[in-house]
Amino acid sequence: MLLFTVFSPAIAASEDSANVLLSKHLAALGGGEAMRAILTIRSSAEIEIKGTGIKGPMESWSMRPCLSRSEISLGLFRIKEGYDGARLWVIDPNGSLQFKRDPASLEYQKTMCLIESAEYLLGGDGFRLASNGRDTVDGTAYETLSLEVEGGSRARLFLNESTFLVERMEIAAPEGRAIHIYGDYRPVNGVMFPFVVTLQIPSLGQSIETRYRTITANETIDPAQFLPPAEAARDYRFCRGASSENVPFTYRHRHIFLPARIGGRAKEILFLVDSGASMTVIDSTLASSLGLSLGGTIPGAGAGGMADFSLTRIPGFSVAGIEFSEQTAIVYPVSGLLRRFEETEIGGILGYDFLSRFTTRIDFARERISFFEPDSFSSRSEGTWLETPLYHSIFSLPAIVDGSRGNFLLDTGANSSILYGTFAERSGLDRGRRRIEIAIRGAGGEEEASLCRFDSLSFGGVTVARPVLAVVSSAKGIGVLENLAGIIGNDILERFTVTFDYRKQRVLLEKNGRFGEPFYRDRAGLQLARKEDGSIVIVGVLPGSPADGAGLRQGDIIRKVGKTRASRFGSIRAVMDLFEAKEGTAYSIDLERAGKKMHVTLTLSEYI
Repeated sequence: MLLFTVFSPAIAASEDSANVLLSKHLAALGGGEAMRAILTIRSSAEIEIKGTGIKGPMESWSMRPCLSRSEISLGLFRIKEGYDGARLWVIDPNGSLQFKRDPASLEYQKTMCLIESAEYLLGGDGFRLASNGRDTVDGTAYETLSLEVEGGSRARLFLNESTFLVERMEIAAPEGRAIHIYGDYRPVNGVMFPFVVTLQIPSLGQSIETRYRTITANETIDPAQFLPPAEAARDYRFCRGASSENVPFTYRHRHIFLPARIGGRAKEILFLVDSGASMTVIDSTLASSLGLSLGGTIPGAGAGGMADFSLTRIPGFSVAGIEFSEQTAIVYPVSGLLRRFEETEIGGILGYDFLSRFTTRIDFARERISFFEPDSFSSRSEGTWLETPLYHSIFSLPAIVDGSRGNFLLDTGANSSILYGTFAERSGLDRGRRRIEIAIRGAGGEEEASLCRFDSLSFGGVTVARPVLAVVSSAKGIGVLENLAGIIGNDILERFTVTFDYRKQRVLLEKNGRFGEPFYRDRAGLQLARKEDGSIVIVGVLPGSPADGAGLRQGDIIRKVGKTRASRFGSIRAVMDLFEAKEGTAYSIDLERAGKKMHVTLTLSEYI
């Protein structure tokens, strides 16, 4: 079944059918006079994320033509959101105000305004309705209407053939296709309202049910109610002055780590700085040791696929000369993602709700990070600020890969940049290139990908030459979200000093000394990990790489590289650094395979 119909002159003839359906639909709802008489709506409801155990009350207010506000409390998860006729805003669980400016959110809002205000029934310009014929969903037959809105998302309405009330709507949303299911219609001031609404987002595997307790029409509502409120009381303080500047960070495997202290504990533990994470994350083992209680689970998208995340409240913490009060955070076994492959123990992730408090400047060349009060920061750079609207709380910007334009996310939690396979296939970028099969690991597990070298990647007036991108073959995790071409990770960002301005949703990129360095310096093709006994094991050999040609295999245990025993290497990174030497460099490697000692010679060369 096609979700949307492309209109053509032949379909335009269906407007008569659409008018007949609209007349019946309008009459079923109560008629135009009764609908025009409703100017405001106030409602109370119980909202539940199905299958998670998370539920709670919701209060909503709306006013014609398209003013709205909702307050939702889901245990530890509290959100306020609204639309004042010009600005789409949200207050996150930790009190940070964000304006949604990405095109997908604004398009969705425009169409939802038209539908929820019933303006699509009461006349007006800027939209078009056409009959889409009969369709059957789960055994129920419907008459359908397609709605095209100028500057908005397309939608399809499913009308019950007996009642002519809308029981289902499919609409293009920021997360992809969204399905609204309406039921339990009851009269309010002579107009039929659905008292049960279920929102299904197939790409995220989410189903959110809203059961209304009360719907009241024409109460007096102050229009100021729909304006974005002031942010919550500031929940942090700088220990010295109005900023925290030039704080050293650990840069390991192209990940940024800062030491943090949780709940006044004497011992510090590393946290990953991740602009691609929507919330602060605390490792499940650390949360358990702190005795933190969990508040239900929510499904979410991460690199590698979908995952279930628990919620908790963490006590105050300090990081980089900044002290925070109690925070809502996600609990997840994040340390295990890095321990084996990067030999890094971490306590969690500092994501959007940490970073969005500040204007953050990351100096990759000097490995220094600075945090400023947003209103006090001024840049002396001659660089150009780029407009980067937040998409799911992550900075986004258009970029061009070998002539093909798409929307990319800026993610400091990704050590490598990614191209989504759907975009690559649609634009023809996946054809005729040498491919090296790999696996990408993230919070949602693993997904298959291919390393490919491209001619160029351009964004914001700069071009990086011959980048190597991981082309993800399947749509999993955040990759299921539509309107995305890929992720720009630290292998590209490290070539700049990067300033993130969350308040104005913009980014400043200033080239540094790494800008001209070649991409993907590895010339071996090995993926290594540390075993529990401290030995180094080969967990992957890239096909067609020098390591593959030398006969190295997954499961081999490396005992010696050259004259250096494996136990003498302080880290896996130290071993990998050897394999970034110039082409033609040869290493004698002693290894153990299935209990037998072996010896191979690995000669380095570029393989991508």
